[in-house]
Parts: sequence; C-alpha cells; structure tokens
Amino acid sequence: MNFKENKAFIQQWLLLLGATVAWYLYQSLYTRNIWFFMMAGVGAVVLLALVFISFYKPNKDLVLSCKGKTNLVLGLWLGFILIATVLFFNLPYGLFNQSAARMAIAVGLAGTGALMMQASGSKKSIYLDFAVLLLVSGVLHRSLAFLNEIQSGPFSLGWSEGSRYYNASLFASQATYAQKLPLPVLHPSRYLMQAVPFWLGIRAILAHRIWQVLLWLGMTLWTSIALAKKLKEGLKLPMLWLTLFFFLFFFQGAVYYHMMVCVLMVLYGYHKDKPWRTLVFVVLASIWAGISRVNWMPLPALLAVVLYLIESPIEKGKWVRYLQFPAVWVVFGLLASWLSKQAYIRWSGEPAYVFDSAFSSALLWERLLPNKTFFIGILPGIVLLCLPLAVLVVSKLKGNYKRVHPLRWLGLAGVLLAFLAGGIVVSVKIGGGGDLHNLDAFIFLWLVIAGYILAGKLVLDSESERILPEEVSSQERLTTLKIHPFWIAIAVILPVFFAFMRAGTWQFKADQSQKDDLKAIKMALNSDALKEGPILFITERQLLTFSEIEDIEVIHDYEKVFLMEMAMGNNEHYLQGFYEKLEKQAFAAIVTDPISTALQDRSRPFNEENNAWVRKVVIPMLEHYQLEQAFRSDAINLLLPKP
Repeated sequence: MNFKENKAFIQQWLLLLGATVAWYLYQSLYTRNIWFFMMAGVGAVVLLALVFISFYKPNKDLVLSCKGKTNLVLGLWLGFILIATVLFFNLPYGLFNQSAARMAIAVGLAGTGALMMQASGSKKSIYLDFAVLLLVSGVLHRSLAFLNEIQSGPFSLGWSEGSRYYNASLFASQATYAQKLPLPVLHPSRYLMQAVPFWLGIRAILAHRIWQVLLWLGMTLWTSIALAKKLKEGLKLPMLWLTLFFFLFFFQGAVYYHMMVCVLMVLYGYHKDKPWRTLVFVVLASIWAGISRVNWMPLPALLAVVLYLIESPIEKGKWVRYLQFPAVWVVFGLLASWLSKQAYIRWSGEPAYVFDSAFSSALLWERLLPNKTFFIGILPGIVLLCLPLAVLVVSKLKGNYKRVHPLRWLGLAGVLLAFLAGGIVVSVKIGGGGDLHNLDAFIFLWLVIAGYILAGKLVLDSESERILPEEVSSQERLTTLKIHPFWIAIAVILPVFFAFMRAGTWQFKADQSQKDDLKAIKMALNSDALKEGPILFITERQLLTFSEIEDIEVIHDYEKVFLMEMAMGNNEHYLQGFYEKLEKQAFAAIVTDPISTALQDRSRPFNEENNAWVRKVVIPMLEHYQLEQAFRSDAINLLLPKP
C-alpha cells in the first residue's frame, strides 16, 4: 500500500470515523458513563491522527505490504464484521447498545480492512474495497435485526404487531374464529400475503412471525436480484455486490414488501417492443396496487412509462405517436386499480365511509424538518438518500442530456415529482413522518431511473445510441465519466447510515413472567361477572387469533390500529357508534393499552397521535369504564363498566 496514493482516503475515512464518534457522543450526552469518556478519547485520537496525516510528508514513498492474499484478507475481515454484528445484538449495554457506536465500529472495521486489502495487493480502488466491507456491515445489521421479531411469546412485540396478525386472519376468519368477519380496510394486499399460514391451518404465532420476516427479506431480495440482472452488464459490477446495494437501498424507506409485488410484475412483464404484453402486466399489477395503498394506484403504469421513456427514442416530429402507448398504459392502469379498489370495498363487508380516512386527517408540516418523531426530518432525509446517485447521474450525463428530447426529461421528472409530492403529503399526515416509508414509490422509481442511466440504458434521440457503449470496461467507464471513487463510497455510506439508525438486541425466549401474565389475564376474563356480555379486545387481539385465550367471541369493531386511524382521521360517523356503545356499557369488559389522559407537546415523538388517541378514545372510554386490573407492568389494562 502506497501511503501517498491513499492519503486522501485515510483522511476522509478518519473524518467519517470522527463524525460517527461525534454522533455517539451527542446521543449519550445525558447518560455520561465510562463508555462516553472512552469514545471521547477515541475521538481525540482520531482527531490527532487526522491532523498528523494531513501535515505528514515522508521524504520518500512509504509502502506497506501484507503477506496474505487479498481474498484471504477479505474473508478474514468479513468474519470480523459478522462477529461484531452478532455482538451488537447480544450485548445490550455500553457501546453495543447505541446505533452510533455500532456505526463507528463498522466504519472502523471497513476502513482498516480496506487498508489491509490494499497492503495485500488489491487491484481495486481502496474506496471500492471500503464500500464493499461497509456494505456487508449494513446488510448484516439490517437483516439480523429481523431475528428479534422471531419470538414465541404470545404478547405483541410492538405497538401494532398484534394487529397485523389479526388483520391477516380475517382472510380465513371462518376457519379461525368460526364466524365470518369483514376483511381488513388498511393495506389489504399486505395482509393477504400474511394470511398464507392461516390458509395452511398454521396457528402458532412463531410461524407467523417467521413468515413475516421471510416476506420482508425475501421480497426485497427478489426485487433487488431482478433489478440487478437488468443493470449488471451496463454497470460492470459483480451481481452480488449490486444486489446487496439495492437490498440495502430499499430498506432506507423501508419499501414495503407488498409494493414489491406490483413492481416485480412490471419489471418482468415490460418490453418496449411488445406494448400489448406490457399492458397486460400493467393491468395485473394495477389490480394489486388498487387493494394496497391509494398512492400506489398509478405506480405500475408509471413505472412502465419510466422504462419506456428511458429506452425508447422519439422519432423526429412523431411525439404524438410516441406517447400513444404510455397513455394507454396510464389510462387502463388507473382504471384497473380503481375498479379493483371499488370491488374490494364491496367485497370487504365494511361500509365505504371507513375507507380512505387519511384524506381527512391533519397535516403536520413541522415533520418535514428535524423533529422528535424523526430526528433527520423528511426533507433532509430524502435529500440525503438521493444525493449520491444524483451526483453520479449528473457526472454520467454531462453534455449528453441535450441529446435526449425535452419531452422525455419532462416525463421522467414529472413522474418523480408526482410521487415525491404525494409521498411528502402522506408523510406529514398525522400517523406518518417517523421515517421515509411513505416515500417508498419515489425511492423505488428514483433508484430505477438513476440505475438505468448509470448502466448506459438511456437511449439518445439524436443517434439512437446509449450514452456509453456497453462493451467499454469498468475502468474506461470511470475514467470517461470522471467520477471520483469517493462518490461510490458515499453511495454506500448513506444506506448503511439508515441501516444503523435503529439499534436493538435479540430476545428469543418467552420468559416466565409472560406465562404468568397470560395466566392472570385468563383468570380475570373467566370471572362470573364477565360472562354476562361481550369482551372488547382493543389491543392484544392476537391472543384470540392464536387461541391463547379461548371461548371468547371476537368483536371485530374498534381494534386498536383501526380505531386510531379513525381517531386521527376524525371519522365522526365511526366514532359516534363507538361512543354510543360506551354509553350503553355494551361491553362487559375492555382490554386496552396503558391508560393515560396526559396530552403531550412537541418535545415528545408522535405527540399529535397520542393527543388524538387521548381525546377521541381514552377520555370518552373513561367516562363509562374504569380500570380494574393491570398486567405486564401496566402495558395491558382491563376496564370494567362504572357502577
């Protein structure tokens, strides 16, 4: 390894390492302990090393070498990264329990490994070696974090986890509850995918948790592979590394797995020379989008339009003819998604007024900027996500953008801006803004457009040729484009940063306290006083789904997530029915979340959601019901009618 050639990388690596250390110190500012001061010392050492290297000028070239082969060093460092990742999730204290500290360790390992690979004779740029090692760290951390969701305990692992299994069970309600129940209103396609184990007669919550993790990882990986296959030749990158990058890029949102179904159908079905075949796949994908989310309804058609605009040049003076099939795809795609949604509403068994409640919910524009709900903020977050690929795309295009018809640029920009604006509006609605997942369609389309351009698949109008011939080598491509490898590393750093934003630890065993709490809940619900009427499970409804609690009839209405949706959307029609039943004390008991009437200000995350729940649900409920018993350290409460 030649010190002079790699001096710039070492400086930039130390800057990045120092930034992650500073992030940790900021996170731990109010919990100063031995780890805080140790990391402060590491930061001081990094700063001193940066200053020393910046001014150090050896009299002759300083060359460091390592006797090991490059592949051996790579394998050794990948092993270190795997061990570090496992320790992250098994040591819930000190450095390993902080997302910033985990990121700092990953950056330190990747930088050291890249230097060792260069010393062993690696032929690749040190930035590429660093990017590969850091990419593996991010993918391992994001993937292994899902293992914590594979537990056998009967209680919900998160605020809405139990609700997902209940909603999925509604597609098999007759077999599960011996009664026909209405189908889910929110995200039907997601719960349709989650319902597969119910159709197979599987009633163990552990199996359903495994299935949900497989959906997340499997659908994201499948889409990443499909996209990588289309772009690998143009990008001249190994299929494995390209797939891992796309995989991690999608999780920046995250892009939900039920959206992957409709985009996969278009990716496999689109063919620029077979417009009618493309139309068939657009319609099929649009039917799925229609039972998913309203902002996904135009996605299949517009994805096909994006691919068409990239790959198909405009013949001079024939722009009307050029747009005829994209127009057909959009019209029939939107029609198919709308009809699909209307058919589902009628088939669901739910009244039409409970659908699309988000249209009436409040807009919280302060969530565009850094806030307690999302510390980065929606706008800075999406800018960070897009920036590295934007720099690469601009470098790729250079003067060639003039050789693409303005109509095509207008179409691509219009599609991106439409989904960006829609995603931003959904993100600032009450109930959103905690991450970038409501911008999932924009994130996917941005990656497709940037990836296709970087792979040389953008066909020029003037000569109907690609920006760069596909036969040029990777080195010639980088030289021609004058892209500094620094930006390739940055393109990896940011998805890794999003992967490390949340920390967690593994817990695979249901402890004895859960068994004791479940037994206590059963005893409380089996009392003679509660046999006179129905019991409403607002929360923890999965206890009925998986027969942890038996011989209690399911009351479909007023499930927690849906009741919250109605409260945030201020659906007076739905809420009034709830209030009337509370006033009549129609329920012998209510099982619900912790009871608190405290209103929160902006110093607390999701404060507006809490306040809507308190005003619309908790206070009206406590007018007619009172707390009788609490379980799981007050996480589950049993309410009985007031005398």
